Order: sequence, then C-alpha cells, then structure tokens
Amino acid sequence: MSDNKDITPHDGASRQLATATAGSVLAMVLEAARDPNIDAAKVETMANLAMRMQDRELEAEFNRAKIAALMQMPSIGKKGEIRNKEGKVQSRYSKWEDIHRIIKPILDSHGLALSFNVGNVVAGQNTLVTVQPILQHRNGFKEVGGEMSLPIDTTGSKNGTQGAGSAASYGKRHSAKAMLNIVEHNEDDDGASAGNGPTRRPLNELQEILIADGNAAAKKGAASYEQWFKERSAAERGWLAMEGYHEELKQAAGV
Repeated sequence: MSDNKDITPHDGASRQLATATAGSVLAMVLEAARDPNIDAAKVETMANLAMRMQDRELEAEFNRAKIAALMQMPSIGKKGEIRNKEGKVQSRYSKWEDIHRIIKPILDSHGLALSFNVGNVVAGQNTLVTVQPILQHRNGFKEVGGEMSLPIDTTGSKNGTQGAGSAASYGKRHSAKAMLNIVEHNEDDDGASAGNGPTRRPLNELQEILIADGNAAAKKGAASYEQWFKERSAAERGWLAMEGYHEELKQAAGV
C-alpha cells in the first residue's frame, strides 16, 4: 500500500496530508507520537513524509530566490587583459574581483551566498587545482555545481603558489559565470557607438526568454500584455521597467 494509506486515520491525519505543509505534518507527528494506540512505524512514516515536504519547501524557496537574483544580473565588463610578447592586447576577460563585487550585493539581497570548494588532485605527474561552486540559501538549501580541474598557471614568472592561486581565480570566474548565467562585454561597448549613444547591455538567457515572452504577449494586444506583465514576479517587473523594455513592449501592444 502507499504511504498515505498506511497512515492511521485515527486523528484525521490522512485526510489532511494532501493540503498540509511540512510544519503542520510535523505537528501531526508530535500529536500522533503521544497516542499509545498508534503504531510507531506509522509515526515514522509520517515523520519521513514531513521531512520530504520540508526539503521540497526549502528547495522551492531557494529556486525563487535564485531566479530573482539571475534576473538582476547585469552584463559584466571585461577589464582584464592578456597581452602578447609585443605588448598588444590578445584577449580580454572579466576579473574575479569585478565579478564578485557586482554579484555579491545581488545575492545578499535574496538571501543567497556563493562559495567554492578549492582543492587539488594528482593526474599522472601533474597536480591540478579543483574548483567547485556552491550556491546556498539562508534557509540551508544549497546547489552544488560541477567541479572544474585546472592546470597550475605557469605563465610569466609565477611560482607554484601564485600559479595555483591564478588557476583557482580562473576556476571561480568561469564556474560562477556558469552557475549564475553571467554575460560579459568588452569595456569599450559601454561608451557611445559611432555617435549613436550608449549600447544596450547584452542579455543573459533568462532575460532573453522574458523579452521573447513579453513580445509574444504584446503581439496579442494591450489586454494580453497587461495580464502578462501583472503575472510577472516583482524582480522581473522591476528589471523590465528599469531597462526600458516595459515601455517598449507597452508601445508594441498598443497600450
């Protein structure tokens, strides 16, 4: 039989499970534990159910906070430079300190914290630096990202310690970008382009999806768009308004 059918109905617990929260189920467990006529195995089943429900509630709260934070992630400028032997800029990258400075206030505002497990593994005759991102909510739920294995950076005149630190910084940059869907842009993209004023910041994947959904709603008319905008989260509505997309979509919908 299923767990629900296996739970005694003496105190009406089975009839309440469908709409109960984890907290209310735990209260039911405590009440049932005081009843000497209830089988201990059934109380344990109820306790396990409450724990599973609690885990789902914590995960749902984490997901809401993460989505809200991702919607606020801006495009980050590439201030780091890699130069060739002639001193010319070969490529650009976002420095970890710049990424951290920008994302931390956003994560803080949603009760999230990003940390990393940094270690090392031996592969053949080489020692690799390992970096694994961890995004945790203040409620205790956490998401653990994939582990990156990186060779120690031997460029320039770095010693072993400096090379390991450089590799760890590289791993933090790229694992954070993957976990938080961070978009980068070259620093010169921030200025006016051929006298046409500042360019709009690149969108991350969630922002692109949001704009596409908004456009689809706007094509159906004013009422459709207004209903769509009303159903968005506070973070989504704020971002749309702040970036000017809400006004554009309203015009497209004929509002």
